Formats: sequence, C-alpha cells, structure tokens
Amino acid sequence: MLRSLGGPEVLVPEEVPEPSMAPDEVLVEVGAVGVTYHDVVQRNGTMRRHTKLPLILGYEIAGTVQAVGVAVTTLRPGDRICTKAFRSCGLCRLCRNGMETACARRVAVHGGYAERVALAEEVCVRVPEEVPLEVACMLGPSTGVALNAVRDVGGVRLGETVLVTGASGGVGLSTVQIARLSGARVVATTRSEAKRAALTEAGAHHVLVAADGEDFSKAVKALAPDGVQVVVDTVGSRVFTPAFKALAVGGRYVMVGQLFREEISINPAFVFFQRARILGVGSVRRDQLEDSVALAASGQVRPLVARRMPLEEAAAAHALVERGELVGRVVLVP
Repeated sequence: MLRSLGGPEVLVPEEVPEPSMAPDEVLVEVGAVGVTYHDVVQRNGTMRRHTKLPLILGYEIAGTVQAVGVAVTTLRPGDRICTKAFRSCGLCRLCRNGMETACARRVAVHGGYAERVALAEEVCVRVPEEVPLEVACMLGPSTGVALNAVRDVGGVRLGETVLVTGASGGVGLSTVQIARLSGARVVATTRSEAKRAALTEAGAHHVLVAADGEDFSKAVKALAPDGVQVVVDTVGSRVFTPAFKALAVGGRYVMVGQLFREEISINPAFVFFQRARILGVGSVRRDQLEDSVALAASGQVRPLVARRMPLEEAAAAHALVERGELVGRVVLVP
C-alpha cells in the first residue's frame, strides 16, 4: 500500500479488506504484476496524475477470474486475463474514433500489488493457457504500447531504420522485437555494455551503449548516414536531443515515455527544417492488447521476465527497477 510519496521504503506490506466488486467488474486472483517505471514515478511523486493516496500500485496485471458481477457478459470464473491501463467509456467521440486511451472519462487501473483485485470487464482480455501469467502481465502496458508505437503511431515500414531508446526496459525490448518483425533495421540504445547480448538476441541489428547525457547521434549517423526514419523514445528528456539529431528528413519521432522531471528545449525551426513529425503514444487500446496476446501466443514476440519476486519484496523490486541493471521486466508474484 502506498500511503506517502518517496523512495522504495514507502512501500509497506499490510492487510487490507477484500476488494468489493461492482456489477460490471470481475474479481481476479493476481498471478503476476509487472513493476514498471510508471509505478516508480507514481511512487516518487514525479507523476501525480491518477495518483490519489492511499493507493495500491500495479496496472500490469495478469490473473484468474474468481467471480463476476451481474452485468458481466464476456468473462466467467476460471478465465485467465491480462489488462490494459485504463477503463474507457466506449461512447465518446474519442473512443468511437480509435482514441480510447485519450477518453476524457477514462479511469486508471490500479491494485495489482495485491492477492486479489476488482477490475472492470472492459480492461480485461483473455489469455490462452500457453502464455504464462508472468509473461501475460506485460502484454498490455508493455508489449501493447510497443505495438501501438511501432505499427499504429510510428507506421514503421519494411526497410526503414528505427532507433529505440531505453531498449532494455519492458517497453523498449518489445519495441525492438516488433520493429524487427515489421522488417525494419533496428538500432537500440542502452546505458550498459552488459545488456548488448540480450538486445541482439531480441532482434537489434546494432546496439549503442551511451551514458545519460551522451550525444550518440554521430554513432547513429555512422550506421544510417541519412538518419533514422523512426525514433521510438521510451526515456524522454535525457535522450531527446541526440535522438532528434539522429532523425532523417521527414522522420517520425514517437514519444512513449518521460521517466524524469527535466524539461527539454528545442528551436522550433529544427522541426520544420527537418520536416519532422513528433507523435505521442497514449497507452494501449483493447484491440492492440488482443493483438499483443496473439503475437505472444504464436511466439512471434517474447516479453522477457528479468526477475520474479514475491509481493512482499515490492520495495526491493522498485529499487532494482530504478537502478536499471536488468533487461526486461521485474515481476511480482503474490
């Protein structure tokens, strides 16, 4: 339970009542929950949106339905499910035009750091038996976001070159795999030489090791002299300048993450001289999550579990994620 903002030590295990279930909700026994950097920035106060204390963190959830509300029509007890990040109304103009992640009435998913959680039917997608729950928990706000960034927002095409920043994280690693699957040449950046082999195995054609603040644009241009057609940026402000400098004329800069509080400064002339498009990715739609489940079930995308930890070690898991030493996702298993 998160009762105050701060370092990992503010995450303290405690007993809470069984979650109540609305008519359109299901009660889920949590099988696994991903520890994301989104959780970290909620905990430390960098991200205040949708953070109302006290709060049970955890929105990358996979588990088994135990009970269903009277209004639930598509799920039944025993179904294995994973989640998207928001409940959407399904009725507004944005929802009706494929922008459900921007729904003005969206409600954020929380509560995964627990043994059981009540979830709206709308946020749950069935998972086949061949996909382990430790993997399934990553298919929404990790793999699904990557699919959204590469296929639907970035529009990556066969033969293009894609630069992926923060490539060793949950979203980054899936982005590398999906970009490679799309027929692109993939350049991945990471801060650690120790992660090179894992990124190459995931599908990166080239791996660049660069510290925070280092200008890696020349190294990218050595691989792609005209620049990269697409940047998928999972880090944000600390890599924006070199990543933007690596962009080709007419390129698409796809913003997925902002992990730190710093702001960026850019001369607007650089945008129109470069004929660049800066595009924002807003989470994952339900259809994108369904597609991610299908990709994982077929083995075309393989989300990587970096470490499994018991729920009571959530604080230690957050410390691991903040240090950025692992490749893939840290997963809590109640």
